[in-house]
Amino acid sequence: MSVCALLLTCALFAAPAFGSLQERRLYEDLMRNYNNLERPVANHSEPVTVHLKVALQQIIDVDEKNQVVYVNAWLDYVRFSTPQSSVTLFFQTWKDYNLVWDQAEYGNITDVRFPAGKIWKPDVLLYNSVDTNFDSTYQTNMIVYSSGLVHWVPPGIFKISCKIDIQWFPFDEQKCFFKFGSWTYDGYKLDLQPATGGFDISEYLPNGEWALPLTTVERNEKFYDCCPEPYPDVHFYLHMRRRTLYYGFNLIMPCILTTLMTLLGFTLPPDAGEKITLQITVLLSICFFLSIVSEMSPPTSEAVPLLGIFFTCCMIVVTASTVFTVYVLNLHYRTPETHDMGPWTRNLLLYWIPWILRMKRPGHNLTYASLPPLFTSKPNRHSESLIRNIKDNEHSLSRANSFDADCRLNQYIMTQSVSNGLTSMASIPSTMISSANGTSTDVSQQATLLILHRIYHELKIVTKRMIEGDKEEQASNNWKFAAMVVDRLCLYVFTIFIIASTIGIFWSAPYLVA
Repeated sequence: MSVCALLLTCALFAAPAFGSLQERRLYEDLMRNYNNLERPVANHSEPVTVHLKVALQQIIDVDEKNQVVYVNAWLDYVRFSTPQSSVTLFFQTWKDYNLVWDQAEYGNITDVRFPAGKIWKPDVLLYNSVDTNFDSTYQTNMIVYSSGLVHWVPPGIFKISCKIDIQWFPFDEQKCFFKFGSWTYDGYKLDLQPATGGFDISEYLPNGEWALPLTTVERNEKFYDCCPEPYPDVHFYLHMRRRTLYYGFNLIMPCILTTLMTLLGFTLPPDAGEKITLQITVLLSICFFLSIVSEMSPPTSEAVPLLGIFFTCCMIVVTASTVFTVYVLNLHYRTPETHDMGPWTRNLLLYWIPWILRMKRPGHNLTYASLPPLFTSKPNRHSESLIRNIKDNEHSLSRANSFDADCRLNQYIMTQSVSNGLTSMASIPSTMISSANGTSTDVSQQATLLILHRIYHELKIVTKRMIEGDKEEQASNNWKFAAMVVDRLCLYVFTIFIIASTIGIFWSAPYLVA
């Protein structure tokens, strides 16, 4: 029993040691006379074919202001030593005269790992990188298979420059790309090809702001003026579409509701004293939203974002509504002492526009038949002179009649005074004395006549003031009604403009929901 246990223990310890020796011997044999500066091709005139695939993990951030995209991705390099026409990987045998071994001679070892830099690797870099280190990949081990296939998957967080088109922001689609190419090898020495399924998004973590509806791969060859050789590069395109839910609920809807608040200013009576305050508050709110959009957009003059156009349109509406509110208040507080309403203004604001807007005014029945002509023609000069002469005659007759009545009344009072001895006889004509002697009136009637005479003059003054007050009140009410008409007209016009501009601006967007 002790012998069997000893043999079993030796077997357990001997197996790992044997495997480790085989792997060490394999490493020593592969690295013997190996130069990592040598291109792994048997014929130096043949290029090294390198297939590249990008496995996208996550779109971390899209910095529109600095036009930089942060991406977490894995680069999948597959290198072969001889050119092949097929792009089917992992299913064909490729020979590398430096990194090929027989599995049976090395304990059935199928693959080994080498640190990056231990063996030759292509100097493929990300051309449009804006990282401070430029090459932001993590130098992982390289896997070498017994057939000579070299597999290298360096992960990294890439910062790529991307031209951000803000014309349709936030309903925009961006097309960013990774541009990979060899830094020193031309196309005759290193043939860079996209691998099968060149853009792998099977492990992609969806982004909350950007949708990824499409990815494409494109290979290009560029000839420079300095060199006749082609320089190949591979572009991996990201077709990103912005999700609009966040911007709709946090920017667009508040701005629309804030702009609609301006319409309430036209329904607020001028005597409330808050019309201007409401309009200025809404204007400041729109300016605040516009500043948020300007902070999110890159400082470029190539295009104005769609959301910026919408906010600017809202700001113009609110500014115009503030101006018209000031005009409405000006009309409302006008008086006949300071302003006189012209005939064209009267016909337009008191008759035509209220009839078009179907407004009701107490005491006035507006119909099309009762509307005055909008542009009143000047009357004939002969008719004007005739009317003026008639009025002058009526005025002179009324003045003459009132003068005669006053003379008779004064004469009667004087005769009564003479009969009572109140006036000296020398100052009274003989005709008045004779008439005074022939009349006899009580003292009470004399006092009544004096009081009636004074009441008559007071009533004339009071009646005149009442008529003038009614005219002033009617003129003031006309100005107030004109202000109400302008308010109602602005309410309709600005409502139509806000609805039409909102629909027109957002209808032009490439999409509304992503």
